[in-house]
Amino acid sequence: MESRDVEVVRPRRPWALIVAALLLVVLSVVLWAKWSESRSEVERLRAELKVVYTEAEAIRTQAALAQQRVAILEKQLGVLREKPAPADATKPIEKPRAKSSTKSKSTQQITR
Repeated sequence: MESRDVEVVRPRRPWALIVAALLLVVLSVVLWAKWSESRSEVERLRAELKVVYTEAEAIRTQAALAQQRVAILEKQLGVLREKPAPADATKPIEKPRAKSSTKSKSTQQITR
């Protein structure tokens, strides 16, 4: 009977340790998923920045070329202003007049 009196003692399972390990696994999976999302977002943003920088450089180049053209045109305009004007150029240019016979007198008075 003595053998029956001695109970077989089973070691207790460390439930707190098991729960902590499972929680660690869940947190690791969540953090890995968020990290991979942010990594792909970073790559997308880097590609977008590259495009933006390329467009900005193209616009800067266009602006520099436009400034050069403006400078050249200003020089040409200065040269033209310094040259004496030919005799024909001093005459004012007359605009051709429209035929007044087709307009009625009331229309002519309103437009004047």
